[in-house]
Amino acid sequence: MSVLGTAPLEQVGTLLVRGLVSGIACYLAIRVTDGLFVQLAAAAFFTVVLAGLWELVDRLVGREPNDGE
Repeated sequence: MSVLGTAPLEQVGTLLVRGLVSGIACYLAIRVTDGLFVQLAAAAFFTVVLAGLWELVDRLVGREPNDGE
């Protein structure tokens, strides 16, 4: 398979990971906090933390971060 043929698969994987991170962040925010605005703030916090951890894993494993998304 050519390099151009694998690009859409990588984008789908990245999209799935982002959706998973968002879902986990919302779930944690609902379970940990009480009140809509606090839940929104907690969801944003958890999203930043989980996305930061994902970038850290990407760099430690040696994969290039996805540019141009």
